[in-house]
Amino acid sequence: MLNVDMIEYYFSLHYKLPNARLRVFQYREDFYQNQTLHSYFTYEESRWVVKGFRQDVQVVNLLDTLLALDRYIEVLEFKLKHFRLFLQELPQGDRVMLNMKYFHKQELPDTESLRNAERLCFSEVQEIEEAACFRFRFYKMPDFLIEAAEILDLEDENFTDSFNVNFTAMLELLGVDAV
Repeated sequence: MLNVDMIEYYFSLHYKLPNARLRVFQYREDFYQNQTLHSYFTYEESRWVVKGFRQDVQVVNLLDTLLALDRYIEVLEFKLKHFRLFLQELPQGDRVMLNMKYFHKQELPDTESLRNAERLCFSEVQEIEEAACFRFRFYKMPDFLIEAAEILDLEDENFTDSFNVNFTAMLELLGVDAV
């Protein structure tokens, strides 16, 4: 089944990447401009109290957020790089149709060549998502990647082969050497 939203997402990656980089800059700037790093007096509930900068909480939160944003940027860069490589490999007619429909948001007549280009594009998006899952150690696959064709056939000979292949892949993912 074709997931048009995922194709649109990939065509919008070139907008998402600069916005993510800008958020890192803004978050750092807000951290230092919107608070004092020293203790101070304030008047609360009809009394004076001393407030202080909690390094154990504030700095850890800052670093966690910056690391998460850096990882998000790295994932976006990976996806954008591979999607651009895919678009370069497409025939020019298919690339133009996909750009007109998903980048420029133009309505196109539903033709067989457009449907084939969309299927090919979505197939590549699925492969990029799967590669990103393995590359960045996302253990839960997105739902749209799980297809009925990937469900194990539980007949005896197919089950044994599937089990061996999947068990070996799981050991490799966990970093355990199979004997």
